[in-house]
Amino acid sequence: MKTIKHIIFLLFISITLNACDDYLGDNLDPNKELLENLEPKDLLATSIVNTSNAYYNTSLGISQYSQQIASYFQPSADTQEETQLTAAWNLIYLQALPDLNDIISLANNDSNSAYVGIAKVLQATNLGLATDQWGDVPASQATMGEEDFTPSFDTQESVYNQINTLLDESIAIFDAASASSVGEEDLIYNGDLSKWKKAAYFLKARYAIHLTEVDQANAISQALANAANSFTSNADDFQLTYNTRNFNPWYAGVVLPNNTGNFSVLLSDQTVSLMDGTAIPFSSIDRDPRLPIITTIGENDTEYRGALNGTGGVHEFGATEEDDNISATTDFGADNFYSSQIAPIIMGSYAELKFIEAEALFLQNGGTATSVGSSTEAYAAYLEGIQANMDKLGVSGTESAAYLADASVAVGADNLTLALIMREKYIATFLNPESFVDLRRYDFSPEVFIGLELPYNHNEVLNGEWVRRAQYPSSEQTRNGEEVGKVLKPINVGVWWDRD
Repeated sequence: MKTIKHIIFLLFISITLNACDDYLGDNLDPNKELLENLEPKDLLATSIVNTSNAYYNTSLGISQYSQQIASYFQPSADTQEETQLTAAWNLIYLQALPDLNDIISLANNDSNSAYVGIAKVLQATNLGLATDQWGDVPASQATMGEEDFTPSFDTQESVYNQINTLLDESIAIFDAASASSVGEEDLIYNGDLSKWKKAAYFLKARYAIHLTEVDQANAISQALANAANSFTSNADDFQLTYNTRNFNPWYAGVVLPNNTGNFSVLLSDQTVSLMDGTAIPFSSIDRDPRLPIITTIGENDTEYRGALNGTGGVHEFGATEEDDNISATTDFGADNFYSSQIAPIIMGSYAELKFIEAEALFLQNGGTATSVGSSTEAYAAYLEGIQANMDKLGVSGTESAAYLADASVAVGADNLTLALIMREKYIATFLNPESFVDLRRYDFSPEVFIGLELPYNHNEVLNGEWVRRAQYPSSEQTRNGEEVGKVLKPINVGVWWDRD
């Protein structure tokens, strides 16, 4: 995978001096150049970074809704208060999509189809990220600029159709391309169009499985058909890897502030309980070996305790008279897999793909939220997804083998359940908005998501109902109020594909 290294340098040489230095200050903004002075490569790196940052800013709020993480404060998204995800909205609509539209315009002028194909995959990525959080969003009129500052909102069904069209067009471009002229400015695949093609098929599989409540049979067939053409190993993962100069945003936005007393978020009890044997007891191991890789506990702490959502990390629930309170111990650390300086932002993984396959095959075999047993193919995909995530996080072969052999995991095809598949997918998609998609698709069922409960101090406006969407940013409501008013809904009302 190509890292973010030299991003500013690449922009500099493309636009100005063609120098050989590997550093430039922060005062050069390629978006301020006249479009006719730019080439597609000048905008690709920043488009990728903005897309990755949109994922981070979305996950920071949405992962609290899905109870993968918890807040040190209340009320917040942690207690299912309204979250607008303003930073993500701005990155998608004011940064990524306009630049990607310009890339396509410039590349078409130069007959440079490789950039067009990559840009369309990234457009689909941003539109998918937006519509799954807000529902109806600007899409067909999203990048008209001065031609229309108040774009209309497309229905989510229409946006999904547009996403699939973009991905189909990108696949056709990659099939037709004899070579790639894209280089280091592609911070994800370094111009390898075969991997971009796999990413396009991955996204088609992901968005297909989202539609199990709309048309389950078609969702299953489309998910499996597209998965067959997608990732074949962790080496194909759709991600942006950071470095010691350009920090991963979880490190910059969470680890560093937490270390200076500006606390924000920590791991939720829901995540930890799935990994320490509380939710589903282990028989031959003490805990999931991935737990100490994704979180850090204090020097004097011996137990991994996640925060109960809605308690600020310190609570009295379950405390004894001798112990006035119980404090969470699980923080994001500078050396943890997802929050180190050089950690990747994972927008799609081979592990997630295998769990999409496992779910689709489970449902295809007649499986339900409460049924037991499935096909050998579904079970094999489930095990491969676990192994892939173990390998991704750097778990040793001995530890991963012990985990996969534990009776709570190695249940056999005849005892496979949707809850087991979704437990592993929930862990493998840590800090990915996909976890909230899955919770909504299965109506927050504790039979599917073991131990899931409404948070303490739950938003009383919701009257005991789960939050099901983000709210449109107040800035968008102000500057495009008439169009927003047509689609505005309470946050406990499901998006188009969320039928429960």
